[in-house]
Amino acid sequence: MKWKYLLYIIFCIFIGNLFFLNHTNHDYYAKLLEEKMERIVLGESAPRGKILDRNGVVLVDNKNVLNIVYHRPNKISLEEELEVAQKLSLFVEKPFITTTDLKNYYLAKNNNGNDLITKEEWNLWDERKLNNDDIKKLKWDRITEVDITYSLEEQKVIDIFSKMQKGYIYEDKYLFSKVSEEFLNEVLNLNIPSISLKITTERTYPYESVLRSIFGSVGSIPREDLELYLKKNYKLADIVGTSGLEKEYESILKGEKAKYYVNSDNSLTLLEEAKPGSDLVLNLDISFQLELESVMKSEMLNAKKSETAKYFHEAYAMIGDPKTGGILAISGLKNNQDQFEDITITAFSSSFAMGSVVKGASNTVGYMSGGIQVGKRIYDSCVKLWSEPQKCSYMKLGYVDDITALRTSSNYFQFLTAIQSTGQSYIYNMKFNVTENDFNRYRDVFASYGLGAKTEIDYPNEQVGMKGSKIAGDLLLNFAIGQYDTYTPISLLQYINTIANYGNRYALRLKKEKYNTFLNQVELDSTYYDRIIEGLYQVFHGGTATSYVKSQLNAVGKTGTSETFYDSDHDGLVDKEVINTTVIFYYPRENPTYSMAIVAPYITDDGDYQYPFTRNVSFKMTEFLPL
Repeated sequence: MKWKYLLYIIFCIFIGNLFFLNHTNHDYYAKLLEEKMERIVLGESAPRGKILDRNGVVLVDNKNVLNIVYHRPNKISLEEELEVAQKLSLFVEKPFITTTDLKNYYLAKNNNGNDLITKEEWNLWDERKLNNDDIKKLKWDRITEVDITYSLEEQKVIDIFSKMQKGYIYEDKYLFSKVSEEFLNEVLNLNIPSISLKITTERTYPYESVLRSIFGSVGSIPREDLELYLKKNYKLADIVGTSGLEKEYESILKGEKAKYYVNSDNSLTLLEEAKPGSDLVLNLDISFQLELESVMKSEMLNAKKSETAKYFHEAYAMIGDPKTGGILAISGLKNNQDQFEDITITAFSSSFAMGSVVKGASNTVGYMSGGIQVGKRIYDSCVKLWSEPQKCSYMKLGYVDDITALRTSSNYFQFLTAIQSTGQSYIYNMKFNVTENDFNRYRDVFASYGLGAKTEIDYPNEQVGMKGSKIAGDLLLNFAIGQYDTYTPISLLQYINTIANYGNRYALRLKKEKYNTFLNQVELDSTYYDRIIEGLYQVFHGGTATSYVKSQLNAVGKTGTSETFYDSDHDGLVDKEVINTTVIFYYPRENPTYSMAIVAPYITDDGDYQYPFTRNVSFKMTEFLPL
């Protein structure tokens, strides 16, 4: 009896749930089923945003590209698809097909390869002792080279047919890309219902090669970035920024894809239009950029006329806004038999010994460590360490102090400062023992200016230069005059900007921003900065850079010369002594408007003569720039 009551209760529950599903909550579950069955897909990558200079001039744009695509109808047979491929094969000039394409075509033409399977094997399949993958592999392995040897005409059919089969069933399949209007009309005149025009966009560059390496490229998702992009809901076929600013600002430049509903016949109904990406506005001024490249090319060609400049093949120059860290113009050029290559991106990665331009930072170490006594005059001479040749300034400079040592670029002053920064006093032929901490004292201060540290510029893969690995007293002296560690050209611009901002270091920026990205402050009293700036001012007014900039512009900065080595026969071994020259400056002194850094690696192999590349570029560009 109890069992009857239990069965009755279960029956009532079943009837109640059935009623609930079919009546009380019918609409809810119907909607849920509809959502599960609904097929919403996204279109292809939307047009990317433009890249503009700070005045709105277009630097990177889009242009329309005509493509011919196939969209598979719902009820088309394999034979009908082969007929379409046959018609379109007449427009194929040279087929590009793989062995996989050939075998798939063979299967399509030969009953899906079913005749390649024996009766016994089909019986095993019926008995589930072979699965579909086993059957497929047997077919695939039994297709011979003879089976897939086709005439050129049929290979053209296979080219089209293979493209028609790739991708999802509802996707447009690209058969011909980047076609002319004449070609397009010829194909469309065939009146094949499943064939249509599809317009996409590709990047165009109004100024051709100018800054191309900085803009970067767009293309398919790189393999190493695939997982990252897929997590962001990208599709395998999406076009993304693969390098440069295109990659750095992918999130801004990419658009929003169109959204479609996939109908039961595999046609698509547009739900939301595609939205182009946002424009990227840069700090760069294209008029500055064009002038800078023109001046650099002219001066590099002039320099090559000198026998001493036989190894001078590349140069870097950049113009910044010292107040914001904005990059107004930047150029790296390589001269190969009077043909120029844009190597601007290496300004963020290549590094060189920069010479005396670092002496403003070296003075900072002296002030912080007590190695410099403000205003104390010493007679410029040479330093002789035990077991080392003597080290001197480039000429006898007479009496110098912390200011005039910058103006005249006294090495001797920096040598004494480096020794005193360790707590030691110079004695002729002394054993100068140093530790890693003594090097770190310098490196930490230099890094606070941006030398040997990332500038945090908005560009992928920035490098910081090379640190020397050996610890020795004479190498610390070399470090103090910029002849040991190496630094990137871009870091010189941040260094001089930091001086212009009295020790406030801001990130460098290609993208135009409304704010400064503050990084750090060099912990130095403003009184000492006054002395550094006065010394660097005198460099351009009676010092080593007097003829670099017109005096009325009130420039503040430093020149540099560094002895280094060059691999003249490209065998991986450096074998020639050469000289790098550099200059950094900002102007005007009281209201910094522009900053510049110029680097000329391997400008000469003769210590007695060097072509004045940095001087000429400085003078010509400051003549051009408006104030």
